[in-house]
Amino acid sequence: MDKNQLKKNTTLYVHKEKEYQNHLEIIHHELMKFRTINIPNQNIVIENQDLEDWIVEKLSPEEITEIIFLLENAKKRASSLESIFQVIAISLLKNT
Repeated sequence: MDKNQLKKNTTLYVHKEKEYQNHLEIIHHELMKFRTINIPNQNIVIENQDLEDWIVEKLSPEEITEIIFLLENAKKRASSLESIFQVIAISLLKNT
């Protein structure tokens, strides 16, 4: 592998890592707006920090990118972000 290719790969890796960290910060910031996330029909309450840890632990960077896309579109339409986090929590519960 030549030096230019190695430099491109390293730059791409650094960019993806920064993007991933930025996405985690966005999720953290948005979850801090809710003290808890109530899951309807199951009487389950998940604290924001627990859900954040669970998202980081269980989801891939690609899935987290999809969550960011959903959150950004919901914010553009002035929709509730809590319902998105409820769906995420339910899907994580079903996959455990």
